[in-house]
Amino acid sequence: MTRRIAFSALIPLLLCGTLAFAADFDGDGVSDENDNCSEAANDAQDDTDNDDCGNLCDADYDNSGVVGHPDFFEFGVVFGTTGNEEKCHTQPIPGCIADFPDSGFLFNAFGEIPGPSGTTAGTTACP
Repeated sequence: MTRRIAFSALIPLLLCGTLAFAADFDGDGVSDENDNCSEAANDAQDDTDNDDCGNLCDADYDNSGVVGHPDFFEFGVVFGTTGNEEKCHTQPIPGCIADFPDSGFLFNAFGEIPGPSGTTAGTTACP
């Protein structure tokens, strides 16, 4: 996949007296290498299951490395409830209710690996 990064999506950094730029593909203000969901804007960097893959990129609830049937079972158990922020994929995450928008996210992710995340690049949890 070829990434095109607009100038407005670059974060200026001051390094040793020179101006450098870090890529920010999703434009959320967090450089790709530090972004836990580098292809979806998530300035809050919510990662409620603490696997270093942000909620907006992670429907792999059992952390198996791929979204599958066990993840649907886990989601079904908490559907319509609060206090299960790791199953929420629309901002704001804190205090969310796991419901239809989140189930759509899960359906679209079926068979996929979570991510990408700059914070865990190359790991099983979030490539």
